[in-house]
This record gives sequence, structure tokens and C-alpha cells, in this order.
Amino acid sequence: MGRPDREGQRPRPGLSPLPRPVTDDRGQAIVEFALVLPLILLLIIAVVLVGEVGVARLALEHGAAEAARTGALTNDDALVRGTAAATVAPLEPTRVSVTIEPTQNEPPRSSAPRGTLLRVRLRYAIPMPLGFVGLPRFIVEGDAARRIEWTP
Repeated sequence: MGRPDREGQRPRPGLSPLPRPVTDDRGQAIVEFALVLPLILLLIIAVVLVGEVGVARLALEHGAAEAARTGALTNDDALVRGTAAATVAPLEPTRVSVTIEPTQNEPPRSSAPRGTLLRVRLRYAIPMPLGFVGLPRFIVEGDAARRIEWTP
């Protein structure tokens, strides 16, 4: 009566035999990979996004420096904007916003500009991958300032 059931013997009514321990690992690696795959993809997207932000920052800093240099030598905002658009090479120039301070007809630049500071600020919005998640855009800025050298 107190003996465990043996193979070939019928189990007692109301009692089930003990399950055998699982010794087959087939499919375990696939399940673990399926659990880790979203994290790996998220990490890859983050690394690519950090690289894209770094490239955008370098391009905007370079473009702002060249545009400020052009503005320091000329009194033409259109030429400054054109220089900025031409020097942000890996970025899309139509998505770069250019701010020039002071503008072409404001008092420091219209009367006695020599020696005053001209500041050029470039902004670029990097769209997020997976935008459907509701993550915002990254706004990357680059700015530069130069002393105005031209005289009216």
C-alpha cells in the first residue's frame, strides 16, 4: 500500500503518476533569443541615433562657423544663409534653420558695424526612428560668433 507505483502497474484511482523531469532543452535557445532580441534592437537603434546626433552636431558647428565668417566679411544675410546651407553637407539643407543676430538692417549692422559681434545659430531637427511610439524629435544646434570686419 505505501509502495510507489512502478512501471507496468496501474496507478491507484485518484492519484496520478509523478511527471518525469524534463531533460530535453530543444527550443530553449529560441525562446531566450526571442526575449533578448527587442533589447538588442533597441540598443542598436540607440547607438545609431547617438552617432547621427554627433554627426549633425559637427556639421552644424562647421556650417555656423563658415556662415559667421561669411557674415563677418560681407553684409549679406542671403549669402550667409547660402553658405550655411552649402556647408552642412551630410544634413538636409532644407531642414536647417538659420538665425542671424543682429539681422542685416538692425542698428549695429546698418550704421557702424565694424567690431560688433555677429552670431549665427543653426538648428536641425532629427526625426526619431520609431516615431509612432511618440518620442519627440531631437533638436541639435550649432552656433558661432565672429567680429564684423567690413565697413559701410
